[in-house]
Amino acid sequence: MKVLFAFLLISGLNGVVTQENHCQSIPLPPEISFDETSSPGSILFIGDQTNSTTQKWNLSDTNPQVSMEFKNQTYSVLLQQSRDLDVNPCSLAEYQFIQRVSCTGPDGSPKDGDLTFKVNPVNEYSPSAVNREPVHINEGDHLSQIFIRRMFDSFEDRDCPKENPVISISKAAGENDARDYFTVNNATGFLYQTKNFDYEETKFQCGLGQTGGILNITAKDGPHTVTTILTVNFVDVDDTPPVFVRYGCSTTCYSCAVPDLSVTINYFDQGIVKTEPSSIKAVDPDSQTNITYSLDVYPEKYKDNIEFENGSFILNQSFANFSNFGESSDFSVVVVLQAMGDNGQKSDNFTLTVNVTVPPPTTPEQTTEPQTTQPTTTEEVTSQPTSSPTTISPSTPTTRTPSTARPTTTPAPTTPAPIEKANPDKSTDNKVLIIVLPIVAALILIILIVVIIKMRKSQPQQKYNLGEKNVNGDTGHDETSTEMDNHAFKDEKEGV
Repeated sequence: MKVLFAFLLISGLNGVVTQENHCQSIPLPPEISFDETSSPGSILFIGDQTNSTTQKWNLSDTNPQVSMEFKNQTYSVLLQQSRDLDVNPCSLAEYQFIQRVSCTGPDGSPKDGDLTFKVNPVNEYSPSAVNREPVHINEGDHLSQIFIRRMFDSFEDRDCPKENPVISISKAAGENDARDYFTVNNATGFLYQTKNFDYEETKFQCGLGQTGGILNITAKDGPHTVTTILTVNFVDVDDTPPVFVRYGCSTTCYSCAVPDLSVTINYFDQGIVKTEPSSIKAVDPDSQTNITYSLDVYPEKYKDNIEFENGSFILNQSFANFSNFGESSDFSVVVVLQAMGDNGQKSDNFTLTVNVTVPPPTTPEQTTEPQTTQPTTTEEVTSQPTSSPTTISPSTPTTRTPSTARPTTTPAPTTPAPIEKANPDKSTDNKVLIIVLPIVAALILIILIVVIIKMRKSQPQQKYNLGEKNVNGDTGHDETSTEMDNHAFKDEKEGV
């Protein structure tokens, strides 16, 4: 450094002509520069004036920051106070200062001059990262780049003047790298969002969105380089309706999603409908909100028999009882479940198809156990009398016999008849026979009564003379007879 200043001093004094005891010109250059890192005592300038044996110029400033010496016929300037630009706030006033020097001529008149000193800044400090709030970006479609932040503000530098570092972004370690969604302008240090995202994608919903994204921000300032991490929060916008998942899930990630279900049950089953998974629920991918459910059943006649409670479908009673055994063959019932969040958004329909198996009707088996029939004592009426009616002569009185009064009855056999299968035609014939036989018997009885009455009316009336011979075997009576009339002819006789 001293060699440098000596060279500058010598160069500055070239062409400077001074004469003994005369103040013709300042034996120093008009401007002297030095670095801000120069410490007190550092030599700022060394000159060479061989034609002067005594010092003519002296430092006359009231606030000296440098000193001037004259040794070996040479002027030199030394720094008295350090000029660290990074200590004080940056201002142009700190970049240079002026020192006054004076000389007294032979006639005693003074001659003054100014020396300018310029301080050169040195980039001696590395930038340091400033803790900043995370960056928040919202999901959704954007037509153009979105300004996020001025990244120069994320670093501090003690150096003066303040120089903007060169900012770049790089990939962060791990799965939550957010570099693909941003770009940075090196000249302005502005960070922009350049890519849209959907929070409901698995990448966000089940990973990046939960822990946030990370950007590696690198600032390069001359020989100094520093890297810091910028946290990015992906903000979920409530733009998605509820989604059905397994009951134990709190999000829609991975295996939690549930497709439409189909089950087969028996006509007589009731209670919880066994499905796989055994229970489901709806969650809002955007936020944790209250979910309400609505349920439709087709055919609608079964709506009151099916409920959704605590994640399961429940039959209040079996389909057999609910339909009063009205189904004769297999059938299906479709249950449509829908969920709605606090914001009124409704989920897609979730469908459960219940295939109901109806067993065939059961027929009781015929019994083959023998039945014991008690002997009957009822007399069966024969269709023909056992004897012909007696021929009645008109001249001969007759007496009605039992055989002519009614048909002969024959006791029914006491041996049990074998059990036969029911014969509809035979049963009908028996019923007709039971009705006709009493009618025929009554007609026969009426006919017999009429015949008897007519026969009695057609008999001749006879008189008996008690006095005649050979009549009734009486003899010895006189011929005077007592006449006994038949009452049947009494009226005829009286009328003759």
